[in-house]
Amino acid sequence: MDHKIQFIVILEISAAAMLLMTVQATNATFLLTSLILYGFLGKLAVEPIIISWLGENAPQVGIGTTLGVFNFFGMMSSIVAPALTGNISDITGSKILGFYIAIVLLVIGTLLFLAANIHKKTPEVSSDLT
Repeated sequence: MDHKIQFIVILEISAAAMLLMTVQATNATFLLTSLILYGFLGKLAVEPIIISWLGENAPQVGIGTTLGVFNFFGMMSSIVAPALTGNISDITGSKILGFYIAIVLLVIGTLLFLAANIHKKTPEVSSDLT
């Protein structure tokens, strides 16, 4: 498995763990530390690596379309998540369930990404100089 794929999976699982720690925080220091680590390990760290991975693995003919679809789904989550969390908050009186759903979706997405890429081999570098 490619090192970039391993790195993406590790960062995504770490981001999910930090988000869980944020929800479970018992004091302001723990909450602030969890949020800072989530910022470092989450979208800010992973998205540039995923875009690089897409650039390497997407068909070169449709690279613009591929990146556009990737961005579309990222922006859709920015629209759907607040509305969904608001509805959950209205029904349950708490926003915590929305965070748990986000954690589950993050882990499921990471596992699907891993499953789709687990059998890809790293290209061999030829040492033949002739």
